[in-house]
Amino acid sequence: MVMTFSGLARLCFGKQTARPWLRRGVALMIGLLGAMASAAPGYAAEELIVSFGILQRAIAITDLERFTTTGELTPQLKIYSQQLGLSGEQLGQIRQVLSTPVDLSPVAVAQFLYTEQGVLLLEQIGRVVQTPVGEANMQALRGALILAAADPEGSLTLLNVLKTYPTLTMHIDLGEGLVIAQELNQAILQSEAAFNQVRAIAAAEAEANPVDTAALLQLVQSERQYGIDSIQVVVPGLPRPVQLYLPEVRSGQRAPSGGFPLVVISHGLGGTRNSFAYLAEYLASAGIAAVTLEHAGSNDQQLLALLRGQSNAIVQDEEFLRRPADVSLTLNTLSSLNNNRSPIQGQLNLDRVGITGQSFGGYTALALAGATFDIDGLAAACPPSTLSFNPSLLLQCQAADLGDPGDRLSDDRVDSIFVINPIGSVLFGEPGYGQLAVPILVVAGTADTVAPAFPEQIQPFTWLTVPQRYLLLITPGTHFAAIGDVATGVQPVPIPPEIIGPSPELVWSYMQVLGLAYFKLTLENDQRFAPMLSAAFAAALGGDPYSLGLVNTFTAEDLDRGLDAEPAENMDDGRENLPTPSPTP
Repeated sequence: MVMTFSGLARLCFGKQTARPWLRRGVALMIGLLGAMASAAPGYAAEELIVSFGILQRAIAITDLERFTTTGELTPQLKIYSQQLGLSGEQLGQIRQVLSTPVDLSPVAVAQFLYTEQGVLLLEQIGRVVQTPVGEANMQALRGALILAAADPEGSLTLLNVLKTYPTLTMHIDLGEGLVIAQELNQAILQSEAAFNQVRAIAAAEAEANPVDTAALLQLVQSERQYGIDSIQVVVPGLPRPVQLYLPEVRSGQRAPSGGFPLVVISHGLGGTRNSFAYLAEYLASAGIAAVTLEHAGSNDQQLLALLRGQSNAIVQDEEFLRRPADVSLTLNTLSSLNNNRSPIQGQLNLDRVGITGQSFGGYTALALAGATFDIDGLAAACPPSTLSFNPSLLLQCQAADLGDPGDRLSDDRVDSIFVINPIGSVLFGEPGYGQLAVPILVVAGTADTVAPAFPEQIQPFTWLTVPQRYLLLITPGTHFAAIGDVATGVQPVPIPPEIIGPSPELVWSYMQVLGLAYFKLTLENDQRFAPMLSAAFAAALGGDPYSLGLVNTFTAEDLDRGLDAEPAENMDDGRENLPTPSPTP
């Protein structure tokens, strides 16, 4: 639901949006959508009271219901739409937002809204959506969402949330909505400016330093000469076995004298050990062993337990400590098997270890590589005081209750990390990112509404001091595009195709090719693969519907130049100046 909110924010602030809509109408939609996106017992609301300072307007819920069902505007709504200057296209967008269902059970809604993250979101929404006396009421918001989800004759839509709000009127504070709108608008502007700057630098680098793409792709294929031996390994301390993908030497081949390098793959929140099996198999076929593990405290079963009422939290605070420990335990077990009589004895080179992690797994990889908590930054940023363009902050702020683990989470066996949509901007901050001393490749998606690219990957990339670093920007990559099992629809909360993005198998292929090249270079020091970690190769690798931009130098000064170059057009809305945004990819 957070993703829906961010998606509509982009819709509302797109270049095609008319100024009167931005100036006066968008805050109303932000407030209304906020109630659906995060809040979710009697009376049922009969009208909305929309206020801006001392001015108030009343909108009957029945009028909105008639408009949503038939597209017909009552005389009152027709007057309001004329005053706001809404076009037919914008009215259609509002109608779609009011009627689009969210496929969640009332139990799932209730369970989330009682978590720490749910309560924080309800508090933030309460700035805009209030009781008739102008006060925030988390119970009313929560009850409206639960009742709407439980409606036997309908579904969880914004209109049903409005209809089930448990007072006769719902008060929308348009002034507070404008503040939120400005904050979101500014975040979108910054993101687009950062994307443009990365793309510009990557394009200039690609033009200046072309590569033989066909020869490089042939190099990749020539390395894929091994079979794959898939082995389950029991790791003491982990509830589920890990899956080891070991290169299998075929007739006439010889294994490396020191054994195969190893890459450990850490899934994101709600994932499984199969989430990146496609990447593990690809690496193994090219002579790099891979092991996928399952973090029991943040896997799909943990989310299922939350939705069933068997857990009171999305994750427990201690999961921030357990995840890196899970990886270290896995390395301990594999080291013991490799050094003693076992089916894999002598086949692994544990002096060459890489970590791949996506989202929460990206956090895990960063912590293992030496990133430390920024306790002062966490204290200043948590809990978030307003609706944020960066929903991952709600998860990161959980770590504030843990204190400072220092460097206890790191593992000096880690030589290289490959992180996809990682989170950690507030949790690690600039001081924590500055502690990293191993090569790193950061993957960001311009359409990521869970861990947005600008605050979570692009800006943190400028904090890195390690010489060997790469940033890959996928346009329009989403938060879920790289996850291999997300398209199967078997998750506790299925991800709609439009949220996954078009043709995710293409993104998987990018992760395979670039992941292999990166680990061949950083773990084996095979310089033949260095040209593949270039802007020119990435640009050639991408194609419709995705474009790829890769940079290996992107500093805070580069970012500042991009932000300063972004044109901003001021608009007088009677309260704050809202800049006109540029197109969103």
